[in-house]
Amino acid sequence: MSVRSVVQAWNEFFFTPRSPLPIAIFRVLYGILLIADLILLRPDWLAWYGAHAWISLSTILTLEPGARLNLFTVMPYSDRWVEALIWFFLASAIFLTLGFQTRISSVIAFLCLLSIQQRNLYITNSGDTFLRVAGFFLMFAPAGAALSIDRIIRIRKGKEGSEIQPRAPWAQRMIQFELALLYFVTFWWKSTGVAWVNGTAVYYLNHLAEYQRFPLPLWAQHPILVKLGSWLTLLIEFSLGVLIWFKELRYPVLLLGLLFHLFLEYRLEVPLFQWIVLSAYVLFIEPRDLMRAWNWIRRRAEAEPGTK
Repeated sequence: MSVRSVVQAWNEFFFTPRSPLPIAIFRVLYGILLIADLILLRPDWLAWYGAHAWISLSTILTLEPGARLNLFTVMPYSDRWVEALIWFFLASAIFLTLGFQTRISSVIAFLCLLSIQQRNLYITNSGDTFLRVAGFFLMFAPAGAALSIDRIIRIRKGKEGSEIQPRAPWAQRMIQFELALLYFVTFWWKSTGVAWVNGTAVYYLNHLAEYQRFPLPLWAQHPILVKLGSWLTLLIEFSLGVLIWFKELRYPVLLLGLLFHLFLEYRLEVPLFQWIVLSAYVLFIEPRDLMRAWNWIRRRAEAEPGTK
């Protein structure tokens, strides 16, 4: 393999124009997740981020020094301003979901998300980190090129035709890479731990009462199934980090990941984490398959009234 062929493959992977439909669908899902996150936090906005919050802004700046993009450090710091910022964040998330002023909305949503996470680092998890990183690359993606009010406006003004124009997918590729990296790093660290290698890790997970949502039947906690569950977790996370890049294996791996996260959603109380991760799966689906699925749904919906 020559250097020239490597460069050509690199450019084709990152910059050959392709349909922006996957990143547009991800934009919608991403915006919905931001809205859901803010709604879940709504009863405790001021407890987490207010002027008299459980952790003060000065404490955060002392524990996490250095230059950071944080709107809380440049605005008048009072509860009224904090609430105004979060309502502004919510409005930008709604605009982003609808695809109205998509680029500006994505920038505002990212800055607000970054600010509330920097304001209180101790209530975030890896799902929040992925949401932040994905939001950064979403600012540079053609996220409003499909399924957006912006596109409708462009069509009505005659600036764009009815066909969705291909765009360079480099920002989408970076979000894909971040998702695969999340899985691979998780697999790597687990594989260095004794509990995951010897198959006992799921036993401990099943006994973390504070995270449990719904119970498992007793037969599901048999030692053999516990071992298989621990090893299957490693296999799934390795597959989603590495094997997902092989087209022949991609859809089976995505299906396995979907079932895995749905099980975790049933079992564990980690708000929105599973859905944040699953939202990025759409970026690995070929645009033609997304269109095929949409046409099937539309045909079913149109045929439904006639069957009654």
